[in-house]
Amino acid sequence: MGITLYDGPIKIELVGHDLFVDGDRHQRTTRTMREMRKTLLSYSEARGDKEAYFMYRNVYREGDIRFDITVIPPEPFGEECAKTHGHYHPGSEDGPGYPEVYQVLHGSAVFILQKKNRNGSVNVSMVNAEKGDAVLLPPGYGHVTVNKGEDVLVLSNLVYDRFEALYGDYESNQGAAYYYMQGGEIRQNSNYVVEKNERLSAKEFNSRYGFSCDDLLLELQREAKTFEFLAKPGLLQKR
Repeated sequence: MGITLYDGPIKIELVGHDLFVDGDRHQRTTRTMREMRKTLLSYSEARGDKEAYFMYRNVYREGDIRFDITVIPPEPFGEECAKTHGHYHPGSEDGPGYPEVYQVLHGSAVFILQKKNRNGSVNVSMVNAEKGDAVLLPPGYGHVTVNKGEDVLVLSNLVYDRFEALYGDYESNQGAAYYYMQGGEIRQNSNYVVEKNERLSAKEFNSRYGFSCDDLLLELQREAKTFEFLAKPGLLQKR
């Protein structure tokens, strides 16, 4: 039994861990537990070859803006809920880093966003998102996505295709500033000094930047210029 993500104008369906785009199986990449080990609260080599989550890049694109899909099964990582590795984006010509936009297509997510301060501490925003919610990841923020629910988490995202993500901080600090545990407990990572933290909804967080979106794929197809800020972060002004 599959999950139909889009009926049109492109038909996108998830069947198990296979993504079909207009009937054709789309190429995927995986992140194994062994590749995640430096970001986990605890790691067992016995589970090293297990696939932690799945990425389907370039499902659709307009110019240098690509539409991807990520699938995170609900199987926990020890005491932690399943999550992505985490990374920062490099600086751009007109900003501290390239932004990105995500949307929950199925399941429930928490986005753990963190921004470095000059004194070495971080500010953390935990953004809750349910099916249909889009979340802006602003310039300068590192991010981890957590599957907080009991169902598979399916995410879409839009991102500029001309940079490489930076994973080093998450590996050297054993993950993000917080671990999201089974049952909803939030445990601080002792490798960080957290100056500020907050929990808020996707709508509350997006409103700071005047951002809203009902459907990433359809709006990219209809009006790609809407997402020009992904390539030119200076266009995105915080309110």
